[in-house]
Amino acid sequence: MNPINSHSGIQEPLSPAPKRNRLEEAATVVYTGRDVTPYYHNNSPFLDLPELIQLKIIRCLGLREITRLAKVCRYFRNLVKQDKALERAWYRRFPSPQQYQLRSTIETKDQQQLRDWLEPFADKGTIGLLMEQGKNIHFSVQLLFTNSKLMSLCKEFELVEKLEITHRGRVYQATLSPDGQHLATASRDTTAKIYSREPNGSWEEKAVITHQYWLISATFSPDGRYLIIAAHRGTVKIYGLEDDGSWVEKARISHERYITSATFCADGRRVMTVSYGHDALVKITGRGGNGSWELEDTFQKSWIHSAELSPDGRHLIIHTPKDRVIEIQSQLAAGLWAVTSSIQLEDGIDWAKFSADSCHLVISTFAPAAIIYDLQADGTWKEMGRIKHDAVIPSANFSADCLHLVTASKDNTAKIYSQSAGSWKQKACIVHSGEVSSASFSADCQHVVNNSDDATAQINSLQTDGSWALKASIVHQHEVLSATFSSDGCLVVTASRDHTAKVYGLWTDGSWVEKATIRHERSVKSATFSTDSRHVLTVSLDNKVRITELRRKN
Repeated sequence: MNPINSHSGIQEPLSPAPKRNRLEEAATVVYTGRDVTPYYHNNSPFLDLPELIQLKIIRCLGLREITRLAKVCRYFRNLVKQDKALERAWYRRFPSPQQYQLRSTIETKDQQQLRDWLEPFADKGTIGLLMEQGKNIHFSVQLLFTNSKLMSLCKEFELVEKLEITHRGRVYQATLSPDGQHLATASRDTTAKIYSREPNGSWEEKAVITHQYWLISATFSPDGRYLIIAAHRGTVKIYGLEDDGSWVEKARISHERYITSATFCADGRRVMTVSYGHDALVKITGRGGNGSWELEDTFQKSWIHSAELSPDGRHLIIHTPKDRVIEIQSQLAAGLWAVTSSIQLEDGIDWAKFSADSCHLVISTFAPAAIIYDLQADGTWKEMGRIKHDAVIPSANFSADCLHLVTASKDNTAKIYSQSAGSWKQKACIVHSGEVSSASFSADCQHVVNNSDDATAQINSLQTDGSWALKASIVHQHEVLSATFSSDGCLVVTASRDHTAKVYGLWTDGSWVEKATIRHERSVKSATFSTDSRHVLTVSLDNKVRITELRRKN
């Protein structure tokens, strides 16, 4: 549901212009370092408008503008509060898939579960007031906004270990479902484990899946009802969640070659699997209305390095390194696939990635450079910009709004480019003293975090003039292996070879402060948040997976 159109009163007939409200005088305040005294004796045409028109105008504003408007006077503050305008503007900043995931963390809980969920950060009075809003159509958004605000206001987190899973071999992947209720692991010891969260907050083992070969990935569908378990070779298994809480095998997808990836499409109804090497295959398997999974399309090449399906499921990249070619196939109206572009780069191609709207594409070459392509009206792809580095580019990511791109390079830099009048221009160059292995945007597109083997991770934030400014440097004792934002963009967790994961949070003054340190006995390979930001999932090189709950420290 789009929150900007979801207000029940927005379709009501316009009321006559209300009697003008007299704005109370405001004391002198400090704004951007200067003393400012607001002057309200001028007539405001805005106040002569019907309230519904005022609300329509306010709903067109961004979070920053609404926050400032609420500080002007009591009338505006009450108007913003009654319409939940601040909460809705906060929610609108996230892309649709993120909104769905955030709402699912609320809408799957009953009243008592919601009270238990709020308790670690809210007092009884706040919980009571929030629960009274249960019939409000923006109730879920209000709870999510409040949770984000309360966690941001917490100076330090108490850590509560909820689960530790041990494998006999290296853990290649550990993943939480979007609603945070399920956990799956994939290990070199040829087993995958599935755990589910019980109503009392404990975690219970639901299944142990064994295979002939080691397991490389475990991935949930966007709705959390299905799970792909991929083996290094041979078979990909699809499991489904039953009404009784058990996980049952629903389908198998077989490959003769080594499997490099198995992923869900954005709608969760199709799975793409890719095998590597000579006479390799790309298979797309779809779920029918009766719940069965059937092979829909197969693509075979003499050699496949990698493949990626666009988020909208309409474009497919197949990378064939021997010919230094990326072939882009698009799905026509009849459901058939046809080659619409073939991009050949003499410098050689490392990898390629789509933007969230499927309209942009970045290709990393061995030149080294990151080349940006845009989808044209005729279905072809046109080069729009090049980002040059002096060493290999291990990653590049578009922002969720597709207006920015950040690259990470082994030349010790990360570069941010933004769209401007149809072209891409450099906005920032972030410098480290060691190789930068990854860089990514927060979901609200306001921050970038990058990690380096110089034992630091940097957070840069977007300024009002379009520039990016360094806001924090997270320091470890050894190489930082990953750095990840929470879903609301207000927390960052880093994973390091110094056996720790550090949680930093955005403070009220715009700074980032350290709020917790999670310790393992060996290097922490990765660290991620649950969708509601309440739990941290860490994977260490001692073959252990741990879930740690964040609570307010009294």
